[in-house]
Amino acid sequence: MNTNDPENEKEHPAEVSEITKEPPAVEESIVPVPTSAVAKEESRFRRFLRQLVRWTLGILILIGIGFVAALLLFYMPMRREAAAKAADLNTAQARIEELESELAAKAQMEKLYQDALERLKRAEFQNNLLNLQMEIASARIYLYEDKKELAGTAMQNAQTILKALQTMATPAQRTALSEMEARLTLAISGLEKDTYAAQSDLDVLARSLSDFSASLSASSP
Repeated sequence: MNTNDPENEKEHPAEVSEITKEPPAVEESIVPVPTSAVAKEESRFRRFLRQLVRWTLGILILIGIGFVAALLLFYMPMRREAAAKAADLNTAQARIEELESELAAKAQMEKLYQDALERLKRAEFQNNLLNLQMEIASARIYLYEDKKELAGTAMQNAQTILKALQTMATPAQRTALSEMEARLTLAISGLEKDTYAAQSDLDVLARSLSDFSASLSASSP
């Protein structure tokens, strides 16, 4: 059927009108979806999220900058100060080691000095003891020759040497020297009264001195 035929249009005017009216009826029956409103709401939400992310990132960046600034303002000076203190500590430690070495050297020198001093004291003690033996020997000879005045002088010299030896002696040595001094005092007191007794006392004293000198030689290092 040809819809463009005028006769047909005349014969079916109502059908044509109904056909032409159907599309609007169909359009009125479809409920429109508000897509533009949803799109608008989603775009606002997304913009809000983007702004929130930007603000969050900005805050995080500011926090990071503040942390770095805190490091620069507080940590770095403290680190430099700690490094300086560590350097000072190392210097002080090196100085302490140097002083310890010097003290060790001084202690060694002090030990050597004390050893030398002890040897000197022993040598002086031995020298005084020899002088004492010489004076006692001289006094004995003078008594044999009946030279009482010279014998008395020798015994007085021996008494002075004995007193000096006692100040240098140890307690055990001082006891032995005190006994010798007592024997010498007897010899001096008996010089005018009994020459034979004085001679006998000097002989005993000479033997005591010989034994004392031998004991010193045996005990010396």
